[in-house]
Amino acid sequence: MQVFINDKAFECGESATLRETLENNGINTEHVAVAVDYTVIPRAEWDKTYLKDGSKIIIIKAVQGG
Repeated sequence: MQVFINDKAFECGESATLRETLENNGINTEHVAVAVDYTVIPRAEWDKTYLKDGSKIIIIKAVQGG
């Protein structure tokens, strides 16, 4: 099935979790927030969040500044 990470298409297996998909596609998950279909998913829920065909994943990187 196909999902989109920051608008780029990626392939993943059926019943893939959010964590599996991020790791399998080499996405650095340190210091980021992740939303699936415009809902922020707490890190503790990444293993329990199953994706569906066409899911839109948005990765938001933390930036420090002043």
